[in-house]
Amino acid sequence: MMYIKGTEAECLAYDAEVTAGENYTGGTIRWAEPIEIDGYHYMTVNDRYPTTLTTVTELPVVEDNII
Repeated sequence: MMYIKGTEAECLAYDAEVTAGENYTGGTIRWAEPIEIDGYHYMTVNDRYPTTLTTVTELPVVEDNII
């Protein structure tokens, strides 16, 4: 699976492009919600909508601080 790694604005713009292109109706209203990890935002890439943004194959590992 590929993920976009970028700013929140870049991820939201990609989401808007895919959402408009897919013409979602009913329960699905958007492609994906960007998630923030260590100052970067990540979003799943839709294979039908190529991107020139930076992509990665894995999300970074987030370690939980358990007290």
